[in-house]
Amino acid sequence: MAENFKNILVFDASSSNIFFGGADGKGSVFKAGNFEKSKLSRYLPEEFEKTVGNLDLTELPRVVIGNGPGAFTGIKTGTAFFLAYVYSLGVKTVETVSSFSFISALFEPCSEDVRIVLIPFNKGEYFAAVLDKNNKILRGDIFIKPPYDNISSFFKGFAGKNAEIAAPIECGSEIIPELEKIFSVRKVRFDGFYFERGRFDALPDTKKVDITAEPYIVNHVILPANLDSNGNFYVEGELQEAKMGQDNFSREEILAKLAQLKEEHAKLNEKSGELSSKKVFTPQDEAELNIVRKQKLRAKDMIAYFENLLKTKE
Repeated sequence: MAENFKNILVFDASSSNIFFGGADGKGSVFKAGNFEKSKLSRYLPEEFEKTVGNLDLTELPRVVIGNGPGAFTGIKTGTAFFLAYVYSLGVKTVETVSSFSFISALFEPCSEDVRIVLIPFNKGEYFAAVLDKNNKILRGDIFIKPPYDNISSFFKGFAGKNAEIAAPIECGSEIIPELEKIFSVRKVRFDGFYFERGRFDALPDTKKVDITAEPYIVNHVILPANLDSNGNFYVEGELQEAKMGQDNFSREEILAKLAQLKEEHAKLNEKSGELSSKKVFTPQDEAELNIVRKQKLRAKDMIAYFENLLKTKE
């Protein structure tokens, strides 16, 4: 890196294991804490302060944040807290990196041809990537769900390679046998995390972000919130299309889009309420409610994006 920071802070909330740590000129600290989503906002600040509070951060730190993919609620809650914390220190620029690379850097260097990083999502569903020995993503943006019939198509060009599987939490009893049909899996790792500053100094493909200039959560977190009519999703879809055409949107078009999205969100909110209030709640109702909630997230993200875009037109 061109800049030489004495201090560093790192953070990732893509799974139920929240990773955070850092180093100053005297030493380093690190914690892998498992938090239920519903309790994350209550307990994370206290645990973070216990771990990081003794670091001397009078000199502004370099800040590295894993930006997903993963459980969106956890990423949003955890990252919002972390951004507020570093902003209170005076930090205005952070670096984002794929959570695949972030998680891989928490393990000792891979001794096999490749490392497959799995980030669990819903039951039986995973985000996955293939990384090299330097934590660079060779194949990413993979979303796998049962029945795994086409799983081999995601890993073309890697079949037969010696591989290590790594994940932030213990998982994969159903998917690991499928991966073993494609790769020569030598090792599976769910623990043994540790923070080594050099591993983060050398992380590939980081991107600098001015957190005072744009909404971080909307523009830089990989959002597993877009769905098609079948409930399939990954990743930014409509939001990415909006970004590509943002210079061409007039103020009137933005207002029209906002009205459409707010109407859509209101209908989804009403539908969510109807499903939640059912006296008899079937598995089909639960599946439908999960889809509706994800659609609400998508609509909310798009509303936030277009509201921010509207400000640039005023």
